[in-house]
Amino acid sequence: MKKNTNPLLLLALTLFCLQSFAQQPAKAKKPFRDAVKAGGLLFVSGQLGINPFVQGKDDFRDEVRNALGNVERILKRNGVSLKHVVNVTVYLKKLEQFDVFNEIYVQQFSDPFPARTCVIVKDLVQHANIEISVVASSP
Repeated sequence: MKKNTNPLLLLALTLFCLQSFAQQPAKAKKPFRDAVKAGGLLFVSGQLGINPFVQGKDDFRDEVRNALGNVERILKRNGVSLKHVVNVTVYLKKLEQFDVFNEIYVQQFSDPFPARTCVIVKDLVQHANIEISVVASSP
């Protein structure tokens, strides 16, 4: 007697089992805080734009948006927004990425822009293409 097996049911069971046994990524132990308040300012540690849940490299545009999104979430947790940012430091791996970065940057920040430094570096942690840190005024 031939059993009639539903392929969708098999797929659903396989996905359920994979999800059930998948380990959550370990939280990195880091010797620093995401942000520190001092003297009316909020200093946000450098943020990468790598998505740990995506296999392979994200597009550079996505990496920039993710890094800025990480900065924005940390600011929000501390009661401030991108409007409060007074200084931005950007580390890029390639000079050729500068124009693309600027396109996205001007979508997030408006005139009067914060002071900014952009440094081209040989490498970044986790082979990221960009790292962004900011200083914001903290009410």
